[in-house]
Amino acid sequence: MVTHPQNAPMAIVLAAGRSSRTAPVHKLLAPDAQGVPMLVRTTATVLASNVGKVVVILPPDRADLSSLLNMAFPAPPRLEIRIAQDARDGLSASLRVGVEAAQAEQASALLVCLGDMPLVSVSLLNALLRDHATFKAPATAPDRGDGKPGNPVVWDASQFPALAAVEGDQGGRAILRALGPAVHRVAARMEELVDFDTPERLAAYARSAQLPG
Repeated sequence: MVTHPQNAPMAIVLAAGRSSRTAPVHKLLAPDAQGVPMLVRTTATVLASNVGKVVVILPPDRADLSSLLNMAFPAPPRLEIRIAQDARDGLSASLRVGVEAAQAEQASALLVCLGDMPLVSVSLLNALLRDHATFKAPATAPDRGDGKPGNPVVWDASQFPALAAVEGDQGGRAILRALGPAVHRVAARMEELVDFDTPERLAAYARSAQLPG
């Protein structure tokens, strides 16, 4: 069994959105070609990476998402579910919950993953974590090839106060812009960096299958 040292990087999976663009289908419940729901696939990948605790952040009114995770991952020691009670305030509300959890764990860094990006690989997550461990940049992100950093992002603990202060329906994008060239970029395959947030993309996800690594 892999052991994780104290102050190891922690990960959060942001999954408290309303999924309004795919209504009436909730995108995180949508299955891939193997029948694996999106949230389960994303969470399994993050759990397989070199982080310590993994916290999945859910809205207060979706008991079905909690049940799904409890069934897929019965009592894993590294997985925790937290509820963003003010999830309707937008993405920042979920991010605050995650940052508070990371601060409580005294995590050295926080890997922020989006629940609707299930094609991100364990290899990419570990590459981001390795780069942060080596260079301790304030933020480490995939290189999208267009001059902008993509998701997921490894945030150094030095950025936790700034992340906790974000308001509205946004994550750390403005902080990444402000950091500019201080953000480390890691090579990534573009097909991994897809978010499935429209009915058309859900149809494509339904044809996808889990790949190793």
